[in-house]
Amino acid sequence: MENKLKNLFNKNLLLRLFSLIIFIPLMLLPIVVSNYLLFMIYIFFNAVILNEIQLMKVDHEKKKLLFIYKALITFIFFIFILIKITAVMTAIDLIEIIIAIWLFDTFSFLGGKIIGGKKLMPSISSGKTQSGLLVGITATLFSFYIYSIIVSNYSLKYLLFISIIILFAFLGDVIASIIKRTSSIKDSGSIMPGHGGLLDRLDSFIGVFFFIGIYQLLS
Repeated sequence: MENKLKNLFNKNLLLRLFSLIIFIPLMLLPIVVSNYLLFMIYIFFNAVILNEIQLMKVDHEKKKLLFIYKALITFIFFIFILIKITAVMTAIDLIEIIIAIWLFDTFSFLGGKIIGGKKLMPSISSGKTQSGLLVGITATLFSFYIYSIIVSNYSLKYLLFISIIILFAFLGDVIASIIKRTSSIKDSGSIMPGHGGLLDRLDSFIGVFFFIGIYQLLS
């Protein structure tokens, strides 16, 4: 356990924290400040991620898979912007969703590093563990349970919604891992120190807003 804690608090973790300090304001501020700023930043995010995918080296047959994934990502980014501009969801709703994704990712990472244990999907992502997933789900739900009590917004429906967010965040992460595995790479890029590429940071986000986009289109 002591060695695992030493490995956790290493240079890589400090780089991850530094990246998040810069990245979190870029994600949250446009939601509450300006739709125009939101549009510009997320167009930039979309362009960077599409470029990361374009640079992945795959054989001819798998290029169709990358094309579909790029089209899906573009659809999801515009759905996100449309949801904000048309006020389908409030700024608080969107911020809560983004925080839920980050908490799940962070707790899963910490749980996997500290506890370790059996790999979850070694053929797809060697870094994911069963303990990390369990810690991520439990800690995120507990955090939002406490939050909902503090803001007097507690309901089983609310926690069920957070559970669905966690599920699609996990699926988004898994799909991105599969895409990267087809290219035999660990990180999609190096734009974010400690995290890799922008896709590595937003893969869970992509899964969640795919669900929200489909839900809004069908409702």
